[in-house]
Amino acid sequence: MKQIIQYIEDHNISEEEVAQAAHMSLRNLRRQIHSKNRTQVRIVLLLADKQNQSIDSIFFDEMNNQPISLEGLTINQIQDIIKLVHPELFMGVTRSKKIKDYDYNLETDMGDRMRFIREVVFSLSQTEFGKYMEVSRNTSKYWDEGQINVDKIFKISQSTNISMDFIIRDHYPLTLQTQGMSEALYLAVMTSCVLYRLRNAGSVK
Repeated sequence: MKQIIQYIEDHNISEEEVAQAAHMSLRNLRRQIHSKNRTQVRIVLLLADKQNQSIDSIFFDEMNNQPISLEGLTINQIQDIIKLVHPELFMGVTRSKKIKDYDYNLETDMGDRMRFIREVVFSLSQTEFGKYMEVSRNTSKYWDEGQINVDKIFKISQSTNISMDFIIRDHYPLTLQTQGMSEALYLAVMTSCVLYRLRNAGSVK
């Protein structure tokens, strides 16, 4: 995809070196990065780690503000923050008991992180999330199982502002990337996060 190709060119990174590190042939690497809907997660992880950068910084060049960490906030607080950014994703949605009781492994399971985003952060069914992302329910189901490539993760991050680093990286906190956020919205989100953290700290005995 064009962001990866541009990143490799801008940083004078050898495609041969990337292919070797990813344990794939040069031909396979080129086929992935030059084709739509094929790029594997390990390729962008390698590139980001090689340059000591975030994955978001490879794909988004319109982030005028720092990413916003939602670590330490409750689920209800996270939803309130997300409603500020994407109110359209909460219209007419009722959260079920089944969603509340699911045990998510956010540390090391990308499928669970995808399911967490869909079910907890946005309270959407597979059908509803698929409709929002303009894919089928079956595709949304595959995402819940971790069967998703970088191209689709990029689209999800574009549409929801959930950080690509959170989706892809293990042991990464829930974070919002700020592409497309106005300065007023960014300040509103940051202010809400600070107030929630102060409230949470005050409730600890």
